[in-house]
Amino acid sequence: MVERHYEDVLAYCRRHAPVSAAEDLTQETFLRFVRRAEAYDERGKPLALLLTIARNACIDAARSAGRAPSFVELDKGLEPSQSDSYAVELESALASLPPDEREALELRFDQGLGVAEAASVMGMSRFAMNRLLKRALAHARSALAPEPKGRLK
Repeated sequence: MVERHYEDVLAYCRRHAPVSAAEDLTQETFLRFVRRAEAYDERGKPLALLLTIARNACIDAARSAGRAPSFVELDKGLEPSQSDSYAVELESALASLPPDEREALELRFDQGLGVAEAASVMGMSRFAMNRLLKRALAHARSALAPEPKGRLK
């Protein structure tokens, strides 16, 4: 399980904690999993459970450091080339989203979790997750293709 999901958990921790703490939080995630392994039953993807544990570890670390949990901001100092300018534009659009919307998109599309699994990680119903995903996608679309100035909605 560690070999299969270590990189995914590390990537999640890098986005939700300071880079200097990401590896420690990844290890803490797997330690917490091992401590409660006997309670684990094979329902859903194991990655969903690991990301739930990682999310809680990141929140706990932020609280113990006296700060609010948040996303690590994307590097804005990138110089886009012709070939990757859309990727940079997409990263910028995602960075402009509220943290809960970014996390929902990350879990659903980057980590490949189903709606129910992503909802479980974030501690919400799948209906609430569907609404959050729709709102996040709408915000991302509008950030990528803003309305022309002077046009009424």
